[in-house]
Amino acid sequence: MQSPRTPTLRRERIGIIALCAAAAAAMAPDVGGGARDRSAALVAELAERGIAAASGDVVWVDPPRGGFRPLGVRARAVARGAVRGEPTDLYLVDTRLSPEGVLLDVSGIHNLTETSGADESKPVLRREALAYVSRPLIEAASPTVHVLDLDGQAPPGGADWSPLERLQHAITSWQTTGRLRGIGRRTFAIDPARGEDPAAEDPAEGPGAAAPDEGRRAASAVDVAVALEGDRDVVVRAGGREARLPLHGADAPLPAWIRAESSEIARPGNLVTWAVDRVRLVIGDAAMQTVKAVAFTALDFVLRNKEAVTGDTGAEDIASDLGQSALDPPVRQIPIDPEIGWPPAPLEPWVTPALPGEGQWNPQGGDAFVRKLDGLPPAFMTTFIRADRSRKATRVYIALWDPRQVELHMMAGTVEPKGATGEAGPGLIPRTPEVMKRVVAASNAGFQAMHGEFGMMADGVMYLPPKPYAATVAVRRDGSTLFGTWSEDETVPEWMLSYRQNMTVMVQDEKWNPFGRTWWGGTPPGWADKTHTVRTGICLTRERFVAYFYGADVSPEALSQAMIQARCSYGIALDMNAGHSGLEFYRVAPSGELPPLGRPLQGEWEAEGEVSGLSGYRFRGRRLIRGMGLMNFPRYIRREARDFFYMTLRHLLPGPPLAPRAAPAEAGEGVWRTQGLPQHGFPYALAITEIRPDPARPGVRLRVLKVDPRTVAAAPLGEPGAPPPAGAGPIVAVLGDGGAAPGAGQGGASSIWHSAGAFSASPTPPVRGAVRIATGADSSAGAVAALGVNDEDGMLIYVERAAAGPSSAPDAALSPDASAPPPTPVDPRDAKLLHDFLAGLGCSSRIYLPRPLSVALGGDTDLAGAAVHPPSGPRAVGLTRAEAPGAGRMFESTPIVPHSVWYPLQQKRVRYFKKPKKEETVDGDH
Repeated sequence: MQSPRTPTLRRERIGIIALCAAAAAAMAPDVGGGARDRSAALVAELAERGIAAASGDVVWVDPPRGGFRPLGVRARAVARGAVRGEPTDLYLVDTRLSPEGVLLDVSGIHNLTETSGADESKPVLRREALAYVSRPLIEAASPTVHVLDLDGQAPPGGADWSPLERLQHAITSWQTTGRLRGIGRRTFAIDPARGEDPAAEDPAEGPGAAAPDEGRRAASAVDVAVALEGDRDVVVRAGGREARLPLHGADAPLPAWIRAESSEIARPGNLVTWAVDRVRLVIGDAAMQTVKAVAFTALDFVLRNKEAVTGDTGAEDIASDLGQSALDPPVRQIPIDPEIGWPPAPLEPWVTPALPGEGQWNPQGGDAFVRKLDGLPPAFMTTFIRADRSRKATRVYIALWDPRQVELHMMAGTVEPKGATGEAGPGLIPRTPEVMKRVVAASNAGFQAMHGEFGMMADGVMYLPPKPYAATVAVRRDGSTLFGTWSEDETVPEWMLSYRQNMTVMVQDEKWNPFGRTWWGGTPPGWADKTHTVRTGICLTRERFVAYFYGADVSPEALSQAMIQARCSYGIALDMNAGHSGLEFYRVAPSGELPPLGRPLQGEWEAEGEVSGLSGYRFRGRRLIRGMGLMNFPRYIRREARDFFYMTLRHLLPGPPLAPRAAPAEAGEGVWRTQGLPQHGFPYALAITEIRPDPARPGVRLRVLKVDPRTVAAAPLGEPGAPPPAGAGPIVAVLGDGGAAPGAGQGGASSIWHSAGAFSASPTPPVRGAVRIATGADSSAGAVAALGVNDEDGMLIYVERAAAGPSSAPDAALSPDASAPPPTPVDPRDAKLLHDFLAGLGCSSRIYLPRPLSVALGGDTDLAGAAVHPPSGPRAVGLTRAEAPGAGRMFESTPIVPHSVWYPLQQKRVRYFKKPKKEETVDGDH
């Protein structure tokens, strides 16, 4: 029951508050009045909270409003300040001012930038728009320009956002910015060197191009400034250049030296994992680690005793994870192909007796969910293995892939890792048909930045610099996957396109924990790390294959034992905990081209839908196992907040067969043959076939040769008997055009060239050092043979009309003039036939020849299989075997050092200024 005196008391309290506010305003020191006074007061308040700032670096968003306001006026300010010993950040401060503009109190401080390796400039303000520059303090990072909308960000859209996810996003925004609508943000990376010289765009484009490392250092050193002019323009000035960007709208065309970061918001995680992150911000990471450690320890006690009582071996749960009612009986293991060494031998079980199928490889590919390359075995294999003898139900699932068939890529998320210079990642697999049609899988990567700030660079963009002695998986510019321990040299090698680090190596040369680490995540510092939870890892095997590991209830030792059983030569622990970790398989195709499934989807681990951002494409996805808990599935086919790996199938021979045109089709017609050819390794370098492409002339036959540019090196042969170039591999083929040149009236002349693992067609060498393969006409008139370069996969395709009669006989082939094949009778219809054939194969770059090339596969066999002498002379070119992209080790000279050496270096925050450049040389791998 309300007291009758309550209204009177309320009026008295309001009056007291009003008098106090007036008195505070009257007693405020007069040192000039205005913004300088409140800025100085704000600087003093920030100093008490550990943030050093200057009055001149405070920008007020909301001015005093005057009038009688006894409770003061809410006002926002943005201050440039720094915690002691660290670079500057920008802080959004919520304050209360008196009507005269005197600071009454500070109600909230939110770090807008949190860049760990950059200094923020003083911001410029225009109404609710704020712009500033993040200047990197680390090499190989680009300066970034940021434009913030303090009025809030556009609400997340899209049909895949549920009402719950929108609520999650609003709460996250309120927790991080103090506003349910959050703050809109647009980010632009600045690289003034781009666009000045076309050759500088790519070091392979021509002589004189700057090396990537040099370009990165130049970008980080350039002075960048930003201004807001009027209500429409953001003006960016850098390195003598100027660009005007619209203040609102991120879709305007940009100059080549500015790269825009996507402003699309990624969906929040599963409700449980999202809630954990929200609580972590309140209680701190150390307290959250303690909570999880206690919970996981209690769960481990329960499960361990359950196994002791019931004798559970995990067979029932494993069968459920694999989508089966019971484990299948053992089957005959797929034999190892001696030519390609794939699949590898089964794994030796660690826990005995082994369960049915334990350690046996199961092919994944060629079905409705996982694509495979034509003419090759599936590139993915899966199995499971139990790796804890004290808990026989503990199992680890393994997805193994052949890196000669599969390329690993790295993608930074829209939130994690928090970039050292403020640049976040796209969080999205590139939305181009060329990429999406070849996507085959994706998985989680490493820890959040708060758990060690381990390095990451993706597609040449550095988000976090490398840490010494950190376990690293990297991608070369040629697409190879490499594993190794980073040295104390922080230089990023020129050949490196991407890298991701996490802690120290878990398994090296099939041995556990060579660096003596005691903390693997999931426990507070100082606790014995025996926590059983979801853990993942990635490794390079002894056979140079790559494996991903997923355990739903494993300790660090159990995960490492699984790596040892998988014959890992270098194993890295990745992210952990349910909801953050997992692998998904994908198959993407134009709408209507996905293979029929023939049954309903099993929604708990299978999905199908439209590919966002790529109209006309659909995906079908499946988790590695059905029991992959709390994953926001399907995860990586959408825009993702955390960084991840994704895998694509490479372009390899032999490729899909050619469709026969003449009826009836002959046996093997149009099917590419790779066996019996001088491949000298895998992936294959050559493939040949024969086909009758003209239904109206079924007697006309074409011989077709396809060459993978990534598997060969080209060099002119010179005179007969001349030694091959030093370091050259075995001969794959010798080609000679016999001095053929386009005849009169045939149009301009072009050549096919080989350089840096690529074929191209142009009248002149495309780059310094390019080797001419053959010269011909741009017009098909009078042609009896042709060469083309496939637009999609870069393969060289040579086609000639099969000659009839004695010219194909072995005696004729061994004639003294074998380097110049006898002329093939010219039929006017052949010119169009050759043109249409190469165009139909997707070769927009073509040249036409008045006589066939002299081809000697392996140096002694023509396309018909007859013995020949190899062509020679100044126009003969030898194709020798080159190592194709695959997987291997790097930085092998990095020593194993004691805990006292590597631990202090890894404990350092990324927030450091440039260190003196080291003078010693780097490893040969660099």
